[in-house]
Amino acid sequence: MKYLKIDNNKGFYWDGNSYQEIDKINRESLLVLLNAAETNEFELDAYDESLLANKAHQVIYENIHSKFEQFLNDKDQFKTEVDTLYREAVSKYSADIQNENLDDIKDIESDDDEEDINPEDIPF
Repeated sequence: MKYLKIDNNKGFYWDGNSYQEIDKINRESLLVLLNAAETNEFELDAYDESLLANKAHQVIYENIHSKFEQFLNDKDQFKTEVDTLYREAVSKYSADIQNENLDDIKDIESDDDEEDINPEDIPF
């Protein structure tokens, strides 16, 4: 789906319900676009100054388009980095949990050894 498009010499963005003129975009609408950009369905028209008659639309569309193009290009790298950090954390904390379980078993075994001591064998 196209979330940024040029139509009738104006720039438009999808706000989640309908297309709005690009000069009416706000922070919440940018968040909608950013969340949509995380999916594989996100599309946008290429910036072409000659297709936008309104100077404000040219400036706004160009800036938003360039940021989203950069985000889309870096998205795979971000995902790889996050996956790597996740794997490292899971590996580290899994090892910590396994070590704790081994320590718990050793504590239980040592408790069992104490129960086998006969009080009469204590020299004092």
